[in-house]
Amino acid sequence: MRNIGSCSCASFGLLMAAQFAQADVRPDPGDYTALPKGTNAVVLYQQNPRGEAQYSGGEKVADDLGLKMTVGVLRLIHFTDFFGTGYTWDPQIVIPFGHQEVGLIDSKNTGIGDITFGGTVWTIADQARNEHLGWSVFVTAPNGADKDQGFALSNNRWALDLQVGYIKGLTDRITWDVIAETEFYDNQRSTDAKKEPLLQLHNHLRYNFTPQTYAALSYRHNWGARETLDGRTLASRHDNGTVGFTVATMLSNQLQVLGQVQRDTSIREGVKIDHSLQFRLAYFY
Repeated sequence: MRNIGSCSCASFGLLMAAQFAQADVRPDPGDYTALPKGTNAVVLYQQNPRGEAQYSGGEKVADDLGLKMTVGVLRLIHFTDFFGTGYTWDPQIVIPFGHQEVGLIDSKNTGIGDITFGGTVWTIADQARNEHLGWSVFVTAPNGADKDQGFALSNNRWALDLQVGYIKGLTDRITWDVIAETEFYDNQRSTDAKKEPLLQLHNHLRYNFTPQTYAALSYRHNWGARETLDGRTLASRHDNGTVGFTVATMLSNQLQVLGQVQRDTSIREGVKIDHSLQFRLAYFY
């Protein structure tokens, strides 16, 4: 077991970078829409988060972390009947990959991240009323590259992510998406460090210019995920907030493009992301 008191500045910087954990594909506006059974989707994400300040227990501990990430994510989805029940579900797999630099400690990592698989079951899927209610289970496997080296795409522990998402059309043009999420973690495999559950709440308010094009304002907040080793705190609990703006449009009946910018507004634990750009291309067939 490693004693936190013996951690060097470099290892602390790696830990802080790993807390970012961008391997998590957060639910975007419209993600909890149940598509017709038989639909397949191939989704490709490209994300570019940047951050300088890092916080621990609400206190800034560095101004010049120099975190730069270029992340790609391949997501494969199939909408089908849920074992003869009449409900729709979408078994899927999420494969992250990318490059990370932490300038403060001259660290660079490149490779495939931890793979996630699971799906959503919809108990409400009313296209006419624009109302959807979905229940999700995702499992993340500790298979990623550069384990225990602060690579944010490789946490080297199993994780179970439970979500419930609700979409409601408030008017013909305004839609509200709300997703509640809880993630549970196994002990870190190489150190046996323990991590408490993470709670997250995602809110998206969309304005639909046309049925094919929308813009959305988002606010996300997360709590928890305190991490300990041998009774010592490695990372204190989160109480972090993020705002975002998204624009998406269908270029054709099968192809959607999405652009998004996000920025952290408050950070108690981890790296404060000054800006994160995301581009997403989705092909439906």
